[in-house]
Amino acid sequence: MNATTRTAILAALLTGASTPALAQTTEERIAALEARITALTGELAELKAETTRAAAQKTGQNGGQNGGQNGGQNGGGETRRAPEAMVSLPNGRPTLTTPDGSKFAIRSMIQFDAAAYDERAGTTDLNSGTNFRRARIGLEGTFQKHWNYSLITEFGGSGTESPVLNQAFLEYAGWRPASLKNPIRLRIGGWAPSAGLEDAISNAEASFMERPAVAEMVRNLAGGDARSGVGVLANGDRWFGSLVLTGGTVGTSTPEFDEQGGYIARVAFTPLAGEDWAVHAGASLQGIFKVADTGPGAVTVTELRFRERPELRVDGTRLVDTGAIRAKDMTVYGGELGVSYRNLHVSGEVFRIDVDRIGGFNPRFGGWYVQGAWTLTGEHHEWSGQTGSFRGVKPKAAFSPADGQWGALEIAARYSVLDLNSGEGARGTATPILGIRGGEQSVATVALNWHPNALYRFQLQYLHIDVDRLSPTGVQVGDEANVVALRSQVSF
Repeated sequence: MNATTRTAILAALLTGASTPALAQTTEERIAALEARITALTGELAELKAETTRAAAQKTGQNGGQNGGQNGGQNGGGETRRAPEAMVSLPNGRPTLTTPDGSKFAIRSMIQFDAAAYDERAGTTDLNSGTNFRRARIGLEGTFQKHWNYSLITEFGGSGTESPVLNQAFLEYAGWRPASLKNPIRLRIGGWAPSAGLEDAISNAEASFMERPAVAEMVRNLAGGDARSGVGVLANGDRWFGSLVLTGGTVGTSTPEFDEQGGYIARVAFTPLAGEDWAVHAGASLQGIFKVADTGPGAVTVTELRFRERPELRVDGTRLVDTGAIRAKDMTVYGGELGVSYRNLHVSGEVFRIDVDRIGGFNPRFGGWYVQGAWTLTGEHHEWSGQTGSFRGVKPKAAFSPADGQWGALEIAARYSVLDLNSGEGARGTATPILGIRGGEQSVATVALNWHPNALYRFQLQYLHIDVDRLSPTGVQVGDEANVVALRSQVSF
C-alpha cells in the first residue's frame, strides 16, 4: 500500500467522523460510522490483493529471465543455482572439491634436522650440523571420481642432493571385481612401492626420524622413491595386498645403461582386532630379475651393492658397505609383526637377502629390528587397510596452554641390526676368497616426540651406533658413536 492510498483512507475517516449531524441521535451516528468502516475495510482488502498479484507477477518474470540465462525456464518460475566448488583445509591441506567428485590438493612436507655426533671409537669423522632431510611440495587429486594422480618434487635429502622428482603417477580406482568393498587400484608411473611394514608408514607419521637401517636399505633395492613401475593395489578394512613390477629410478647416483627389472609383492592383514587394538601380520617378497648394466662399453657389467647409513642423514656416511658384487639376480624375503593396544604400539620385521652371484658361492645378508612406542597423552596408533600398516599419532587436542591442552606426547625405543657380512672369515686373518666384509651395524635409539597439532611435530632422539667390521687384513675398522638429534617438521 503506497503513501497516497494511506492518506486517502485517513482523510475519509476524518471526514466521516467530523460531518455535522446535530440532528442525528447518538445511535444513528454510530451506525453511520460502522457502515463507513465496513466500506473502507473492503477497499483495503482489494488493495492488498492487487499488491500481492503484482509482486507475484514480477517474481515470475525475474525467475523466467534467470532460468533462460541458466539454460531454460523452471516451471514454477523458481531459479536453481548450480552447485559450487568447495575449498577446505583438512589437516591444513588446501583442497578444492567439485560437485562431480573431483579433488585437487596441495601437499608439502618439510623436515629440518640437527645432530651432534660423539665418536667413541673408529676412524670415521662424522659431521655434526644441520640438514633439510625432506623439503617436498606437490599436488595430488582425483578426476571424475575414479582417476587419481600425484606429482611431488623433493628438494631435501642428505645434504648434497639437487631437486629431484619424488613421485609422479596416474591411478585408476574404479574397478570392483567380486563385489569388493574397496576398488582395486591400477597404478603406473613413479612412486615408492610398499616393501615392508615400516616402509608403508608415511615419513610424516613414523615414530623415529629414520627407518631402521635394514628396512631403509631393502626398500631401495627394487623400490624406493620415484621408482618407475606398474602395479596393482587392493585392500579391505582388515587386509592389504600389492604387486608391482619395477624399473629404474629418477636421479639415481649409479648410471644404468640397461635399466634394472624387478618386482615387489606384499600382503598384510589384521587377524585379530577390536575397537582400540589390532594385531598385524604381513610378508613381503621382492627381487631383481634383471640387474642393470653399469657400464657403457660392449662388455655387460651387472653389479649389486648393499650399504646403508646409521639411521640418520645429517652426516651421509655409510658405515657398512659390501662394495660391488657381480650378480645375476637377487631375492629378498621379509616378515612383519605388530600390535597396537590403546596407547601402546610394538612392531618388528626381519629380512633375508639372497644374491645369485656370478662365479663363486652366493652371499646372504640380513637384518632385523624391534621397536615400541608409548603415547603419554593416550592417543592410539590405528591400523589402516589403505596402506597395510599402522597410522601415526594424531593429537586429540591441539596445543593450547590457556585451555590446559599440550598436544600429543610419545616416547619410543628401538633396536636394529643390519648384517652385511658373508663368508667374512675370522679376525686377524685375510678375507677369504669371495668373502664379503661389509660389516655388522647395530643401532639403539630412544626418542621423545611432541605433536602440538596435526601439522607440526618435534622429535628428540638419542642414538648409540656400534659397527663391527674387519679390514681385508683382518683388522677391526668398525665405529662407535653417540648421537643427539632433533627434527622440526611441518606436513600437510
